[in-house]
Amino acid sequence: MIQLDRILCPTDGSDVAEQARRHALFLADAFDAEVHVVHVEERETQLADVIDVTEADVLEDLHLPPVPNEASVAVPRVKQRTVAHPSAAGGIRAYAEEQGVDLIVMGTHGRRGVERLVMGSVAQEVVRRAAQPVLTVGANGPRPTALPDRDVLVPVDFSSHQNRLLAHARGIAAVYGMGLVLLHVVERYRVPDAYGMDVGGVDGEPLVERAEVILANMVEELRGEGTTVSHTVRSGHPAAGILDAADDFDAGLLAIASHGRSGLERMLMGSVSETVVRRARCPVFTVKSFGHSLDPAEASSA
Repeated sequence: MIQLDRILCPTDGSDVAEQARRHALFLADAFDAEVHVVHVEERETQLADVIDVTEADVLEDLHLPPVPNEASVAVPRVKQRTVAHPSAAGGIRAYAEEQGVDLIVMGTHGRRGVERLVMGSVAQEVVRRAAQPVLTVGANGPRPTALPDRDVLVPVDFSSHQNRLLAHARGIAAVYGMGLVLLHVVERYRVPDAYGMDVGGVDGEPLVERAEVILANMVEELRGEGTTVSHTVRSGHPAAGILDAADDFDAGLLAIASHGRSGLERMLMGSVSETVVRRARCPVFTVKSFGHSLDPAEASSA
């Protein structure tokens, strides 16, 4: 299982931020956690790494209802604050660090219109660089109460980070009342025609068969631990394969690993996870291979 004590929900008053707030309140109710509803005012402060925090009725200032219209969700402990910082993403990350936040729940784009169609610099930077797991929610994503009986799609790449991902995916699935679908995408490589070489792609069939065996063993182990789980193997580009599988399975949520903060590290899985977060129709739970873990067992062993 996973444990949450503090959830950060950045808001700008947009519809997509309101969708994210519903999920934050739902999770806070499930874990008896605090929700910090924070609006970041982008303005210069004396030091870029210092934030000014003001207690404020953020919801009233942004003309938002005080609670979501969900009869099954109780009102958890909510703190409303305004944060001043030179950048919205920087303010979110700094607040999360200073307040000991466990999870960030936010929309994939906000009030700024067309420039947010490619996820936007704010959500993109938070997903890429925050030490905490991030749950991103799109404007048309399902509400929390619509997720039971659907599945969490979990892309695994057989790396050393997958145990952390699986622990978090199982925990979030249990809260929402969902099962798991494990997915592996076998990437097919091909030398571009521009090189003038007639080199075909790598035969992926043996790789697909091997992936099937590995996933079947993982499924058997998880079922033995009481998890409702199935698996599937695809071939092609990883991001496209993940997005297609999410649509095919009508996934209620995606749980994906991100392996790097920036630069060359992102070439492992970071660029794939960012593409998935930007384009997925369902909420995406991004678990970091670095930084904060929601798994008490991992935290105690560390």
